[in-house]
Amino acid sequence: MERNTTTINNTLRTNPNKISIFRKIFTKRGMIITFVIMISCFFIYDFVIMSILDDWGATREEVAMPLPGDSLVPGKPIWKMNVATTIDAPPEKIFPYFMQVGQDRAGFYSFDWLERLLGFGIYNTYTIKPEWQDLKAGDFVTFVRAGMGMRVHAVTPNRNITMITNGLDRSHSVPEGKWEMFWSPLFSVEKGEYVSWNWDFNFFPLPDGKTRVVVRCVFSAKGNPISIFLFKQMFAFPSDVMDIEMLRRVKLLAEEKYDLN
Repeated sequence: MERNTTTINNTLRTNPNKISIFRKIFTKRGMIITFVIMISCFFIYDFVIMSILDDWGATREEVAMPLPGDSLVPGKPIWKMNVATTIDAPPEKIFPYFMQVGQDRAGFYSFDWLERLLGFGIYNTYTIKPEWQDLKAGDFVTFVRAGMGMRVHAVTPNRNITMITNGLDRSHSVPEGKWEMFWSPLFSVEKGEYVSWNWDFNFFPLPDGKTRVVVRCVFSAKGNPISIFLFKQMFAFPSDVMDIEMLRRVKLLAEEKYDLN
């Protein structure tokens, strides 16, 4: 014990700056300054960085316009993402890439190395496979190797694909070994708490054979405010980043500019 105490004292004597830093932090003034810095960082993250990522590439009109999957999400939305891009290719050339998304299919055209690092078991396929072009309403799209995913609500060829997960709706069947994404230890279904969101791919033909692609996600939840806050923080940022990268790669693929090697 004496030896440890001597070592600590010697360290503090040889590093007086450490004492000064701790004293500054744990004084009343230091704690106020630290709190202000933390609040400022959160404000910059939530109201500046996230506001940019949430509507990446989308116009004000696209953010405001109603889309097919909006009405499927119960309650008042607490977060909405609109990621958009213009692709120099017709919808018929873009739509097939989205028809084959899924962990056990073509992946999600994003950072699959990161998804594998997290244990999701995703390997992107950048070529269109005829056997994966049969996506339809009622199908279950797996997101991770463990079986978590979302249901397909509707497919309109070359126009729209809508997926939904709804903690209030248990009337549908989920394939054996699979489970929907509304589950979370932060929410108690027995108490009427839930999380719900959609994933909506929309394709708008433009002149000169181009297409405007708008991806929307609307998120709502009912439960403890802290649980909702934590779930939103874990969900929103990764969704923005992965969807932005997905559109970037699909754009390159459809325009035949992606290096498959």
